[in-house]
Amino acid sequence: MGKTQGRPFQLSVNASLEAGFQDSRIAPDGGLVELRELGKRFGFLSWLLMLVRQKTTWSPAVISGELWRLLINIGRYREILNLLKLRPFAEIAQKNPGFAFIYLVPNYLARGFTGTECVSCFLHHYRRIHAVLSESVLRQILQGYVTLYEIVEGGNRFAFTMGLPERMGDMEGELSLDLRVDGKKVFNLCFTIVPGWVVKAEVPEILLITHLQGVKGSKTQIKLARNALHDYSPRAMLLAALQGIADAFEISEIGAVCATKQRAYTKECAAILKSGYDEFFDKVGMVKTSAGFYFSPIPIEGKPLASLKGREKSRARTRRAMRQQIQLASAAFLLGAVDRAAHSSSGAVNSSPVPGTVESRPSPIFSPPPDCDLTL
Repeated sequence: MGKTQGRPFQLSVNASLEAGFQDSRIAPDGGLVELRELGKRFGFLSWLLMLVRQKTTWSPAVISGELWRLLINIGRYREILNLLKLRPFAEIAQKNPGFAFIYLVPNYLARGFTGTECVSCFLHHYRRIHAVLSESVLRQILQGYVTLYEIVEGGNRFAFTMGLPERMGDMEGELSLDLRVDGKKVFNLCFTIVPGWVVKAEVPEILLITHLQGVKGSKTQIKLARNALHDYSPRAMLLAALQGIADAFEISEIGAVCATKQRAYTKECAAILKSGYDEFFDKVGMVKTSAGFYFSPIPIEGKPLASLKGREKSRARTRRAMRQQIQLASAAFLLGAVDRAAHSSSGAVNSSPVPGTVESRPSPIFSPPPDCDLTL
């Protein structure tokens, strides 16, 4: 799927992408020298301030726990330093020093991950997107967003875009897949490419969904999208686009966290999170494991059309055709970027511009988690 662009991460120039699948649980071999270097380069104080913003209360036990998570993974910081030397990532780290420490935020991605699992997810994800995407496309994704697919219907624009989450401090995913109506984000899915062993999967890696909800005040736009895209569920539309992303990265399985593993989980939010996550994943045919994750191979099959009748069957056929169109278009956009990356690395002087719309916005900032909300 193309060679690594730019300065590779601990790989030779001709290294296979299989290196990105290797188990990254490496024994500590760094030391306080690496910690001091990382703190000096990217702002240890910024990390501490970020953690303070993530916690409403602190105690000696909490503080010592967070410091312990930092110290037991100190052997991994040499890897992170090398990763952050790559230009697309270095630019983000300079603007937001806490980027180097985001995996240390309590309940990073989901509840229950160990410190080793968190840092492994962070490294695996950024290694993979750097290995597959060209530097120009990666920079566009990290500093703004790219439009994977867009439909114009009834005078309105419906777009599926991908970029960094706007609220990086939430840490509910390293990439944000959004449904936008006339430029406004109305529904959001966050995901991360994680090693399979972290979520007890039997595949080398998986696209893990950790956030899936609507934006407050967007019910009118969501209704427009449902009508134009012939689908009752924005979640299903985004899931179709995510399968296209998985196809481009040659990832065979999608996973998702259950309601109780959500970072935003509280007893007050339990019912609405169960409805927005568990019930949806059950409905589309994903299977929940004893580890608390939903899994499904790609493509997600759903209910057989033969089990439906009459108008219901006709509507289901229309929905599936649209979802397939979204999936194929999303894959085609990224595969086009991969092809250009391979062409560029083979000796071409200039690569062609990436097709599709590329938008810029200020770099994401760290901010407190939002209130519990799952707009349908």
